[in-house]
Amino acid sequence: MTIAERKAREAHDRENPWRPMSEARVGLISDLLFDDMCGHYPAEGCYFVLDADGWWYRTDIPDVVYAKPINWRPAHVYMTPERRALTRRRAREYRRR
Repeated sequence: MTIAERKAREAHDRENPWRPMSEARVGLISDLLFDDMCGHYPAEGCYFVLDADGWWYRTDIPDVVYAKPINWRPAHVYMTPERRALTRRRAREYRRR
């Protein structure tokens, strides 16, 4: 990672801090931060949406998120209920394969 990339990432982190899961909002496209035995890691390049059913769904490759995220930060874009329903349906179909 170059110095410019690191500075850009730090600026992004300052502008969009990680927030607790209790503040997550339904329909808001978000980044998620996960945790495992090796430490915290964000899902780079992936966006997720919280649906009214309480599950997180991945938006680019429709899938249900079974790993428990520890924090989130908004991408400042809301997904319509119709689009969320389509993502949820595609995620369920994707899991059946």
